[in-house]
Amino acid sequence: MKRFSALPFLLIALALVACGGDWSVGPNDGGASINRSYRYYYGVDCRYDSFGSYDCTDYYSLSPSVGARLQVTRDGYVTLCVDGECSYYDPGEYDVGYDHGDRYYDFVGDDVRMTIYEDGSELVYIDSYEGRAYYYYRDYDYYY
Repeated sequence: MKRFSALPFLLIALALVACGGDWSVGPNDGGASINRSYRYYYGVDCRYDSFGSYDCTDYYSLSPSVGARLQVTRDGYVTLCVDGECSYYDPGEYDVGYDHGDRYYDFVGDDVRMTIYEDGSELVYIDSYEGRAYYYYRDYDYYY
């Protein structure tokens, strides 16, 4: 009987190894979780219509800077906060795409749209009712 007394410990150890390094169980359908904060120091304002942005200003320094936080859980729930104003999105209420070599999250509402890049390089706010687009950048070297 003493040979089997180690069996429960062996099964527990095997189960913990099978869980992986993050100790999670079950499928990882939502991808990796994200919890990042960004600061934007430069802006560009444009007119906007169904063809896109045009008649844009030169880069200008934002004072004060714009803060943003993007939190995405493994199961696809998103919290997006811009200057302390937070919005919450269920999976399916936003789009994910790739542009500028990085993943972005696109949130579309009535007459407004906000896009934030996962690397924090750019934040875009479009108000189609007013016909304006606002681009926010961390650095001066990004193009709109």
